Amino acid sequence: MRNSRPVILFPLLCFLFSIISMLCEANTLGVCNEKEKHALLRFKQALSDPANRLSSWSMDEDCCRWEAVLCNNVTGRVVELQLGNPYDIDYEFFINFTLGGEIGPALLELEFLSYLNLSWNYFEGRPIPSFLRSMGSLRYLDLSSAGFGGVVPHQLGNLSTLRHLDLGYNYGLHVENLDWISHLSFLNYLDMDGVDLHREVHWLESVSMIPSLSELHLSACRLDRNMVSSLGYANFTSLTVLHISSNDFHQEIPNWLFNLTSLVALYLSNNQFKGQISESFGQLKDLESLGLYRNSFHGPIPTSIGNLSSLRYLFIGENPLINGTLPTSLGLLSNLEDLHVGGTSLTGNISEVHFTTLLKLKFLLIYATSLSFHVNSNWTPPFQLEYLEADSCNMGLKFPAWLRTQNSLSYLFLSNSGIVDTTPNWFWKWASSIQQIHLSDNQISGDLSQVVLNNTVLDLSSNCFSGRLSLLSSNVVVLNIANNSFSGQIFPLICRKTDGRSKLAVLDISNNALSGELSDCWMHWPSLTHINLGSNNLSGEIPNSMGSLVALKALSLQNNSLYGDIPSSLQNCKVLGLISLSDNKFSGIIPRWIVERTTLLVIHLRSNKFMGDIPPQICQLSSLRVLDLANNSLSGTIPRCLNNISSMAAGPNEGDFNVLEAYFDYESYIESLILNIKGRDSEYKEILRYVKMIDLSSNNLSGSIPVEIFSLSGLLSLNLSHNHLTGMISVEIGGMKYLESLDLSRNNLSGEIPQTMTNLTFLDVLNLSYNNLSRRIPSGTQIQTFSPLSFFGNAELCGAPLPINCPGDEEEETQRSTGVGENREFPEIAWFYVGMGSGFFVGLWGVCGCLFFNKAWRYAYFQYLDDSKDSAYVAIAIKLKWLHQKLGIYNAEDDH
Repeated sequence: MRNSRPVILFPLLCFLFSIISMLCEANTLGVCNEKEKHALLRFKQALSDPANRLSSWSMDEDCCRWEAVLCNNVTGRVVELQLGNPYDIDYEFFINFTLGGEIGPALLELEFLSYLNLSWNYFEGRPIPSFLRSMGSLRYLDLSSAGFGGVVPHQLGNLSTLRHLDLGYNYGLHVENLDWISHLSFLNYLDMDGVDLHREVHWLESVSMIPSLSELHLSACRLDRNMVSSLGYANFTSLTVLHISSNDFHQEIPNWLFNLTSLVALYLSNNQFKGQISESFGQLKDLESLGLYRNSFHGPIPTSIGNLSSLRYLFIGENPLINGTLPTSLGLLSNLEDLHVGGTSLTGNISEVHFTTLLKLKFLLIYATSLSFHVNSNWTPPFQLEYLEADSCNMGLKFPAWLRTQNSLSYLFLSNSGIVDTTPNWFWKWASSIQQIHLSDNQISGDLSQVVLNNTVLDLSSNCFSGRLSLLSSNVVVLNIANNSFSGQIFPLICRKTDGRSKLAVLDISNNALSGELSDCWMHWPSLTHINLGSNNLSGEIPNSMGSLVALKALSLQNNSLYGDIPSSLQNCKVLGLISLSDNKFSGIIPRWIVERTTLLVIHLRSNKFMGDIPPQICQLSSLRVLDLANNSLSGTIPRCLNNISSMAAGPNEGDFNVLEAYFDYESYIESLILNIKGRDSEYKEILRYVKMIDLSSNNLSGSIPVEIFSLSGLLSLNLSHNHLTGMISVEIGGMKYLESLDLSRNNLSGEIPQTMTNLTFLDVLNLSYNNLSRRIPSGTQIQTFSPLSFFGNAELCGAPLPINCPGDEEEETQRSTGVGENREFPEIAWFYVGMGSGFFVGLWGVCGCLFFNKAWRYAYFQYLDDSKDSAYVAIAIKLKWLHQKLGIYNAEDDH
């Protein structure tokens, strides 16, 4: 009998367990609350859902089975709504899967809702619903990056059970008062990145009153120094993460930060913090991440950072005033994975001792410093880097042999690092698996004829490489080998098919010694967006197959020996933004399709044999910024509609320059252009986006200068010289307020120089020589500071800076010297002269007396006069010789 009780109870327990399991399973599979189901359907009705993400939300389905809805397994009540955009990284999908519309109060009927995520949607600047204050069960609320605007409702302080609050990256939100935040006594995560907090002076006191707070994110909140300078404390007892980057503190780091000994991550980057980096950082023993990037710190890196044995990420870069040497104590950070000290003024040597225990180091950034790498040639580092950026850092004359040991490297940046060597035999085979290699601006040599390049991005520009062009695998996206000594034809590179579809987007082989014709094989490279083959010895015509490059944005073939017409097939390049064919032998008329390609920003066709009129359709190019048709045989008149080029009429804004730049992971390719501005050729690269110019010089243009051209107030340079232009210079020229260079020389312009030209306060170069201008040169501002050469060759022009007086100037000078007129009417002037004479007498004898009685002063004074005389003589002789040479050049041009 004693053994029968367990036998009876066991089946009973199994039966009860099965019943409970069935009930739980029933609630898991369905049986949601009908009231909540209808509430959710009303909530859905107020939303916009272009991707139909909520298609499963229907009356026919149990709401516990709906997408993004989670119910309690026992009660069937809705406890979570996970409506965040699942594609927060992929932009194309992100846009398609964005929810919008209104957030209806139907959510209030979800009494047990504890988790609400609406992140990465877009609610068009609508305010955060104030009814959320009544959702007392909420423990998790994520409204980040959802396009909310207006004031953050203080009623959120009623959510007393909230543990997680994320309002970050809603850049339309602002806070009037943050007192309510202290009511969230259970809050452990607060993110308000990008929310405007500049009105709240006492933000720190409010936030520090949350005893359970573990993570605080307040980056880009417009916090400034006035909000921190009066505080000497912060009562954060549980804080492990503090992220307050990208604010405007402009002060030294407050001492209370060093009392937060539980911190694991501290990010203070991009704040303009000043002063020295305190040794007190060594007290934060648990720190794993320290971000001091891009501030105004000065002085050395504290050695105490070597005490932070848990440190994994150290960002001190972009503090240009940080100096001294790299502390050897950093070599003790055995957990360090990422070290960023680039963009500082650190000096001295980097040796093996700096890396003694850095077995986990993966990212090393020491670019733009005065550090020098000094390690033994047989050194084997303890780490395996994935990313090395040492641009503008002295790596030594020899190619770093230790790189060969780095088998995990994906990004290698060694541009301008002082290497003067031949690439070692092992290099290209070792480098074949590296994604990006940047070795530009060194003196590295080698023959790459037998090398098959496999890197995604390869920049070998401005080195000493030679031989025939290398072969490319289909993986190459960017190949920049400009400014080297490559020779031979382009045929082997262009006409060899790669294995698989080519990904090549950027091809820059400019400034080499290539010869032969442009091969007609461009159809094999459909991904090309930027081509630069300028400054080689290429000949022949542009092949028709270039028209197959429908993604082409920039075509630069300048300074070769190409000839013929521009092929009509290029009109298939619908997104072309830059075309540079200057300094070749192209002929014919300017194709109409070029001046109708509205995507063009740069037309650079100077120094060819183009003829005919300037097509008036060029006025349709509203985005055009550089128009250079100089030194051709164009005739006719200047189109009067140039004022329709709106980009040239606007101020010096940057505009959309995606055409001129190609962005890649960690790097970009920027188009460059040689432009003749201010009378000299200069390369424009990073600042090309700011250039606005028109150069129609050295053609056969006739007629008057259209007044409309002077409404292009954003122009920086205008050159219409060496043509046959007639008429007067319009007074409207005074509106070209940004003009820095103006050349109208060698024309047949007449009339006077308008007085409004004195409004051109930025004018740095002016040439109006050899016209038929007359009367007085306008006086005022800097016009008189220009050289007389700017006005020579105008027989009837007078006044400064020319040495020719205008009629009436001599009479005025005589009146001033004899004192006629005013002195008779104002006898007190006579007393002025009496006072001036007596003052002169006293001052003269005061100086002469000192020299007479002090022998040392007298010798020093006359020695100074002798030296001044000699200096003046040399300066005048040099100036006369320069003027003589200039006059000779002008006369030679006139004879020509």
